[in-house]
Amino acid sequence: MDLFLRLILIFLAYYLYMSYYKSMKIKSEKLEEMNGEFIFTYLSYVMKKEMYFDIHEVENVGFSKMIIKNKEFTRLTLVITLENHDIIRIFNKRNAIIFFKSCKENSPVLYEEIFARSDIFGGMPGFFGLSSLRDIVENEIKRLEEEER
Repeated sequence: MDLFLRLILIFLAYYLYMSYYKSMKIKSEKLEEMNGEFIFTYLSYVMKKEMYFDIHEVENVGFSKMIIKNKEFTRLTLVITLENHDIIRIFNKRNAIIFFKSCKENSPVLYEEIFARSDIFGGMPGFFGLSSLRDIVENEIKRLEEEER
């Protein structure tokens, strides 16, 4: 009987700890850009990840989650693969737009390559009322520049 009560207390303590741990949602990310050089900082619970990379080290950029409403992104997640096979996931829409803005200014070849590989329906504007992905990103970059002023 005493063992049974101890097991119940252990399970109760574990349950309380896990519910507290999950409610602590400390997640943040920050992408800083300076002339094509990036500092990416990601904090999740206890782990902190910080990476430095250059725009010319980017090997591949993919969209893993993208929700478009009224010709603007409501949610945008990027997966960036570097030359040394490191993978960076950008969950924040603003950080993704900062990355696209830097690509447009510092590496137009990469910027064109991103949209050549991943444009919606092959870049056919007006298909089911959708704009091309490039137009949506251009509008988001303009909004970001207006916010920074």
